Amino acid sequence: MIKHSLKDNLIYISINKTDFSYRIPIKKIGNTIDWRIGGKGTKGIVIKNVSTWTLRLFTKKTTEHKYIKQFINLVQEHCSSSNINWEDTLLAVNIQNEFNWLITTNNAAEKKIEEDDIISNLIKKYKLD
Repeated sequence: MIKHSLKDNLIYISINKTDFSYRIPIKKIGNTIDWRIGGKGTKGIVIKNVSTWTLRLFTKKTTEHKYIKQFINLVQEHCSSSNINWEDTLLAVNIQNEFNWLITTNNAAEKKIEEDDIISNLIKKYKLD
């Protein structure tokens, strides 16, 4: 379970028994971003109007979906007027985590796949055409 507290206009969040602890300014918790998946120089995938903090927190390491849902509830509690597209945010987290995994496994593979091909496969899989 995500633990959280509010102090000095900051939300402190942590997850027990993990290396996960952050302080987020309350006025920024509802910020949105157009998230780009893929390296520089590739066509990449852009998903618009997603939660900046959800993506920052839950795409560095793959996290259990229940923690993402708890964080979404926390954001909605403290920033109900936000225009975050939560469906696209969850989609972006899933695609980014899968992209990260594919890049990592590709680096160890004998037969390398071009990053543009990885992006194309993700576009097809998630029907982003």
